Amino acid sequence: MIEFPDLAIVLLTYKRTNEAVATIQGLIKFLGYEKEKRAWYIADDGSPEAHLKSVLNQLESSGEKMLGYHSKRFSPHTGIGWNKGIGMGFQYSDFVLVMEDDWILKEPFDIHPFVEMLVQREDVGLVRLGGLAVGNTVEIVGHNGHHYFRYHKDKQYAYSGNPQIRHARFVKAYGVYSEEKLNPGELELNYDGRIRAQDGPEIWRPSDIPGWGIFAHIGKMIYRDE
Repeated sequence: MIEFPDLAIVLLTYKRTNEAVATIQGLIKFLGYEKEKRAWYIADDGSPEAHLKSVLNQLESSGEKMLGYHSKRFSPHTGIGWNKGIGMGFQYSDFVLVMEDDWILKEPFDIHPFVEMLVQREDVGLVRLGGLAVGNTVEIVGHNGHHYFRYHKDKQYAYSGNPQIRHARFVKAYGVYSEEKLNPGELELNYDGRIRAQDGPEIWRPSDIPGWGIFAHIGKMIYRDE
């Protein structure tokens, strides 16, 4: 048995209060990782004060440990705020669960095997927890009795901004998000292209989570008309 490390949870959020609160509630209820080992950082892109207050109140009322937060408008240079939040997470731990504010966990999900794999395998830098993208090239690999999809870099979306556990070695190898004038979708595509263009730690995804991922995407469901 290993000594499991601390885990930072970084929530990237903007205005979507209902979704952000639901995202937090789902993780608190169903994420299989010790409460005393996890801590939160809220990276808010300058939402109204009521949004940030609701998010922080949810964490405080649940007794969750806080690393801190920022609330400043960086968009359309989205990467500045994202890098700041994730960077603060890495000051707490080499292991960061990166979450956007519209992904809800609706069933128990033990992430210990994936953290353990990242501890033991220095050739892997990121565990994808989102959906499978049609057209990607993957290879089935194993570690400690668990099967994973190992992503090849020959197709777009080898990297995705969906929920993920990111190790510090991943950022050391590939760098941070671009801080140019890019919206979130463009930012992810830019990062994916850079990752696929160079050598570095691999991206793995557990093979036994559903094809659409273990997290439900709730943003469009709630704010369909915006």
